[in-house]
Amino acid sequence: MQLASFLDALDICHEHRILSKHQVYEHLVDRICAHHHLPISGKGLLDLILRRDEESTTAYSTGIAIPHIRMEGFQDTVVAMTFLQNPLVFDGITVSWVVLIITDKSSSNIYLNIVAALLKLSKDAPAMSALSSTTDGHGVIHLLKKMNIAIKKDVCIADVMIQNPVSINPTSTLKELNILMSLHQVAGLPVVGEGNKYLGEVNILDVLKVGIPEYLMMLDNLNFLTSFEPLEKLFDKQDVIKVSDIMVTDGVFLRPEASVIEAVFEMISHHKRYMSVVKDGALVGVVTAMDILRKVITA
Repeated sequence: MQLASFLDALDICHEHRILSKHQVYEHLVDRICAHHHLPISGKGLLDLILRRDEESTTAYSTGIAIPHIRMEGFQDTVVAMTFLQNPLVFDGITVSWVVLIITDKSSSNIYLNIVAALLKLSKDAPAMSALSSTTDGHGVIHLLKKMNIAIKKDVCIADVMIQNPVSINPTSTLKELNILMSLHQVAGLPVVGEGNKYLGEVNILDVLKVGIPEYLMMLDNLNFLTSFEPLEKLFDKQDVIKVSDIMVTDGVFLRPEASVIEAVFEMISHHKRYMSVVKDGALVGVVTAMDILRKVITA
């Protein structure tokens, strides 16, 4: 199925006015309710969209916002969109394309794959320029048909993973690792070599373990310790110890085509909150338990 097949020209507009997010959503709702029969419409639908927005951001760094409502008793998928000539700022992200998706409660797969197609499209600057330059919805649909953008039926890890993730080289020091994890607010990083070859992973517990002598790890508890002294080894050696000295090379990773349930199984089995995604030996992404919760379970 093609992305264009989910669209109706009447649900697409190019907005030249300076509007607030609330007004943009309001106009999209008005367009949808004018010719779609929904269990909830008008202000009730608008309130649902705004409440959903408060739960988590709908804006993406590529300049698209994708608000979404899953509606009980609605046996269809409606996609409405607005191209903003005067961009808005959503949660610190400048947005020039707003796409509202309304689906039924059982259509998570369709929704996720529409989102995946939209995100891929939003990264294509020439395509976005062409779409925003059209004069009406018919022109948008015509262009999308020519682009032949397909919507897959099944969700895989490639659809929800973080692409081009932050990674680190095995020759980097613990100090460099600590700075990188702090800067990007992550608790672990993939380790890659030349050509982005996947070598393993390193996380904050691997770092902290450096400051705990082996004999202490053999004790049942450390209640008798009140000094910070054992961890001072971290400060003494963070410029000397390399990532390669502490990284994990257990060979546990995911393929891009892996299913979501496979990813969850691997995370639980190996006590991992995030996993690297590897294709042909190279790192292509990272997926976290929170990504699955936010993008699949609660989507």
